Amino acid sequence: MTAPHYHSHVDDPAAVGRRLKEARLGAGLSQRQLSFPGCSAAYISRLEAGDRVPSLQLLRKLALKLNADEQYLATGVERIEFDSPEIVEAEVERRLAGEPPSLSSGPRPNEGLDDPATRARVLWQHSRVLAERGDRRAAAAFARDALALLDFADDLRHSA
Repeated sequence: MTAPHYHSHVDDPAAVGRRLKEARLGAGLSQRQLSFPGCSAAYISRLEAGDRVPSLQLLRKLALKLNADEQYLATGVERIEFDSPEIVEAEVERRLAGEPPSLSSGPRPNEGLDDPATRARVLWQHSRVLAERGDRRAAAAFARDALALLDFADDLRHSA
């Protein structure tokens, strides 16, 4: 059974909720202590219950507060850490056929983003803009997210 398109960046909302709760309890935090502006304790409760699907950006913020791996929270699979951001970027470029999309190409927000590979291209595009602006850390984070989505797209193709 494959995940519905509207939350293709996570394996299962209930499983994400269990992992989030496990990480929160492991960090010794209450839902209120984990909350922050834009993510209330009530919303964390709904995430943990599997009633809501967190965005990649929210998962990243929660993972940072919990000192956890956002890919693990999303999919239950630990991210393989590459030695450097350059290796991540090279892998994304290779997986996207070495042709990063130009800023004028590709879907606009909310157009065709149900496909994980398309979403990966958008994240990759944003990563390149951040790299050009000199924000290597943020660029590397978006490149890692693009790579995770490409892995997910590959998994979907192989399970079909």
